[in-house]
Amino acid sequence: MADLGARHAMVACGKSVAGGEMLVKIRAALGERLVGVFADIPAHTPYQCVQKATAQLKSLGADAVISVGGGSAIDCGKGIALLFATGGVFEPYIVDYTNKGMQRAPMPAPGLVHIAVPTTAGSASDVMPTAAIRDPEAGKKMLFWDERMVPDATVLDPEMAVYAGPQLSAATGMTAMARAIECLYSAHRHPISTGLALHSARLLRRALPRSVTAPGDLEARADCQMAAIMSGTASINAMVSVVHAIGHIVGGRYGLQHGISHSILLAPAMRRMLPAIGEDQYYALEAMGGARDAHSADAAGRRAADLLQAMVDMLPLPRRLRELGITEADLPAIAAATMGDYMIVNVPRPMSASDVESLLREAL
Repeated sequence: MADLGARHAMVACGKSVAGGEMLVKIRAALGERLVGVFADIPAHTPYQCVQKATAQLKSLGADAVISVGGGSAIDCGKGIALLFATGGVFEPYIVDYTNKGMQRAPMPAPGLVHIAVPTTAGSASDVMPTAAIRDPEAGKKMLFWDERMVPDATVLDPEMAVYAGPQLSAATGMTAMARAIECLYSAHRHPISTGLALHSARLLRRALPRSVTAPGDLEARADCQMAAIMSGTASINAMVSVVHAIGHIVGGRYGLQHGISHSILLAPAMRRMLPAIGEDQYYALEAMGGARDAHSADAAGRRAADLLQAMVDMLPLPRRLRELGITEADLPAIAAATMGDYMIVNVPRPMSASDVESLLREAL
C-alpha cells in the first residue's frame, strides 16, 4: 500500500470471505491501515451494491480498496474506483455495443488505489480492463472497458484459494478454461495469445481436478491462479466469442455463474468452432492432453472436445442447461440476444441466430 501511495484501506468482499479465515489473515496483515470492511458483495455485482460500497469507502476516508474474492468482488472494486472518480456516475462509461460499437466515455483518473486479492481459480479480472456489473431490474449486465480499470496490484497467494469449495473452484476454473480454449479458436488469435492460452489450458487440465478433490493442494491452487492470469492476458489480446457471449446473456437473465454455463457449452462450441482453424486444431488436442498420432486436423479437434468434456464430467457441476432452469422455449430469445453481444464477432466463422440456437439445443 505504501509503495502505491495509499494509507487507509477498505476491504470489499462477499459474506463467505468475511466470515472465514481469509479476512482474519488480511486484518492481521493490514493492521491499522484497515479502516473498514464492506462485506456484502453478491454474485454478478449488482450496481446497487457498488453504490453502497462506494458510499461506505468515502465515509471511512479510505484512499484504497482491497477487493478480496472472485470476479464479482474484483469487479466491485473496479466499480468503486469508477464511481469514486466520476462522483457516482455510471452511465457515460457503459459500453453500448448494440448501437455504438465499443464507444464509451473515457474513465477519469481514479484517484483511488485498487489492490486485488483473487481467491478463486479463474476470474482473471485482476489483469483485465473490463468490469461486468449487473442491472437486476433490466436483467442484463453493464459492460465497462477502460485501461484504468485494471487494479494497481494483484496479490496471488494460493493459501487464499484453499477456502473455495469444490463447486466454486470447479466453476471458476472452467471460466479460465473457456477463455483459454476460445482464444485458441478466436478469429483474432496470434502466436502470443495462442502460447498463453495453450499453457493455461495445460495447467488447468492437470490442476483443476486436483484443486477440487484436494483443496489444500497448494501447487494445484497456484497453477490454477497462474493459468487464470495467462488466460486473461490471452483474451485481452485475442478475445473470446460464442461461449462467453451466451454466458453474458444467461448470466444476466438467470443470475448464473459464468463458469457453470461455460462448462456446459464449451465442448459443443469446440465441435462447431475448431474446424474453422484447420491445422491449429492440433494445438487444442495437445492442450487437452491428447497425442497427435495419425489424427486428421478435424479428428484432432473432435478428440480435444471429447477430452474437455471428460474433464468436465469429473467436476461437481451441472451437466445440462435444463438443470439451470432453462427450457427449450427460452432458446430462441437467448440466441437472438447472443447475436447482439459484443463477443460474438470474434468467432472464427460466421454464426447465425439459428446456429447459436443449435448449440444451445445440444447443451440443453
